[in-house]
Amino acid sequence: MKGLKKIALASAIAAVAAGAQAELKALDDSTMSEMTGQAGLTIDLETKWTIGEFAYQDAGLVVLKDLSMGGNSNEVGTPFSPANSMLDNIRMEIDVAGSNAGGNAALGGAGGDAWLKYGFSNVKNLAAVHVIAGNTDSDMENMAAGSLALLSSPQAALFTGVSTDSNGDVVDDERIYGDGDLKIHFTFTDAWQKGGGFAAYGVGKGSDGAGGQTDLANLSFAAARGIATKAVDFEFNIGQIALADSGYATAGRLGSEVIQKTDHATGLDADSAGANTTTLISDLSIKGYLGPADIHIENNGNGFGADGSGLGGAPGTGNADSKIHWDSFFKVTDLDVYIDIAGLQITDLAIHNERGDTTSLNGTAAFGFAHSMRDIYAVKDSVLKIGSAAGLNGGQNQEHFVDGIAINTRFKGDIDIGALSFGDTGTSIGSIYITDKTATTNWTISAH
Repeated sequence: MKGLKKIALASAIAAVAAGAQAELKALDDSTMSEMTGQAGLTIDLETKWTIGEFAYQDAGLVVLKDLSMGGNSNEVGTPFSPANSMLDNIRMEIDVAGSNAGGNAALGGAGGDAWLKYGFSNVKNLAAVHVIAGNTDSDMENMAAGSLALLSSPQAALFTGVSTDSNGDVVDDERIYGDGDLKIHFTFTDAWQKGGGFAAYGVGKGSDGAGGQTDLANLSFAAARGIATKAVDFEFNIGQIALADSGYATAGRLGSEVIQKTDHATGLDADSAGANTTTLISDLSIKGYLGPADIHIENNGNGFGADGSGLGGAPGTGNADSKIHWDSFFKVTDLDVYIDIAGLQITDLAIHNERGDTTSLNGTAAFGFAHSMRDIYAVKDSVLKIGSAAGLNGGQNQEHFVDGIAINTRFKGDIDIGALSFGDTGTSIGSIYITDKTATTNWTISAH
């Protein structure tokens, strides 16, 4: 797998040399390994799907209708965008970290088998390809400064160990993970796709971001940023979310009836079988772009309370010491929804990080994307269940019982609401702009 990655990268750099006539120097085997990472599994993904109805039944039901996921319809017909609705250009890299054997201590452990990509760390290597091709844009050089690829190139003097974006924000570095940790990194397959693709730039046919054509040696950082941040576009739709009474599933006919949607003013409907339903929201559409994402599953064992979270410090209680960490960067450019139950229309809602403090939750460059981080883990003895009988925890709790899942979420970004209107008037009361919003929300979920 590692050998295939090296061949692919070498072939790509050779293509740039052939097309752009830039003087490229071959990268030695060790540097190629450091650029592409250690042996692992790479999956390139494209998908689209639709679901006619999804229902959750307790006694009554929650019903979701007309769900779909695919590519951003705003991109269809734009230059270099395929006329299909696929969510594509996604690369998933799967690694299980080792002991970091072979890491370069002088460079903080770089290149070892636990040294893996995180967040926007790969941007340094993307910029290095431009610099090696002869690009002298100062922003591109600053971005490439921390790339290990430059150590064996004529531009080695640029290597400072720190890369920065055009605002001076430090770019994410790779991270060392624990021995046995599972790491899944989501990124783009081709960062230049919206400009025509890597191959197009190799022959001078890529977009320069201003209506012309260029190669990697002459593509500005500003234009490259605009292209790369749109590399993965998405669109998600839900036609309707409604409540339904138990009659909706009568005689096992779940889904055979259609929630007859009337007008937004009432929201109260009845299907053909006579079940009462209430529409909560309708016509939800979310369009935007995805940045990198990371799923990190710790290999720390199955113990609880190692973080001091146990009840009174008791061992075997509190939080599990193996957790799932999930980081994601995303940008919503257009969200529209009608909240039927409140008679409220929201249009042109956007979520991003382009104003004020533009750094991520880590204090590193976010490149305009909002940033979300969440920890997911099991908990013991966390949900108090009061019963009628006296006894431990009210008589209803089992001692040292895994009774819930904790989901702790942090968020940072900007939020715009283009228009708010009430009922079906279509008359907006104005726009709202929220800058530098940060939030921490902790959930513990259990059954009752």
